[in-house]
Amino acid sequence: MSFMGARVAVKASNGEYLCIEKNDALLTSSRYDETRQDIIFTVPAALSGAYIQTHTRDLLSVADDGLVRIKSNNEAITNNETFDFICLGMNKVAIRAHNGKFVSYKRDNNRKLYAASNTIGPDEIFEVIVVFR
Repeated sequence: MSFMGARVAVKASNGEYLCIEKNDALLTSSRYDETRQDIIFTVPAALSGAYIQTHTRDLLSVADDGLVRIKSNNEAITNNETFDFICLGMNKVAIRAHNGKFVSYKRDNNRKLYAASNTIGPDEIFEVIVVFR
């Protein structure tokens, strides 16, 4: 995959980009701008058991209820921060969390992402866009 190990923006099925809110929530935003640090993530070079980092090197983590949140890089890394990338072609991926569930974007969840889906459907497909800067 051409984006492995790269700095990327990630687009959800609704056409919005994943972004980091001030309260460490992971939401979506309709505004794309490569100078916005809150939409830039680093995708690891591995496809399985990988960590996903923000521009500040904080980690994406899955809470017990499946909520995907931002975890400080000062905290110990646990299994909750590991993800598997399922390649779907054309820079499209599904992301499976450590709990075996797929990360999903649904409008009725207040723009929050949850690792709670058992199957890959439109809400579980993300487009990864390499940021060249």
